[in-house]
Amino acid sequence: MSNLLPLVTRLKACPAQDDRITTKRLLETWDSFKQIAPDQGDTISSAMMAGLILYDPETFASLLTAAEQEQLITLGLIALERYQNRTNPPNKLGKLIAAAIKETI
Repeated sequence: MSNLLPLVTRLKACPAQDDRITTKRLLETWDSFKQIAPDQGDTISSAMMAGLILYDPETFASLLTAAEQEQLITLGLIALERYQNRTNPPNKLGKLIAAAIKETI
């Protein structure tokens, strides 16, 4: 494990490191998002509309053109893939590095 310490140090110093994207943070944010209540006066946001279009396209997709729908779907899929890669690295080395970083934090 000591061979990984220099790598961990470099990774922690990397400005691209983003530890805000975690499963715990996803669940916390989702719980917060679910608390928004338009029926009680909360403002309907663009995030809500994007979610509704993706979740229930039969009802809400008509708010966008076909090209816009495809863009939204593509962006959603890209974000999902990146989230999955950050929270569950697809390879053994990535998992080992992630575990080493978690141990040192």
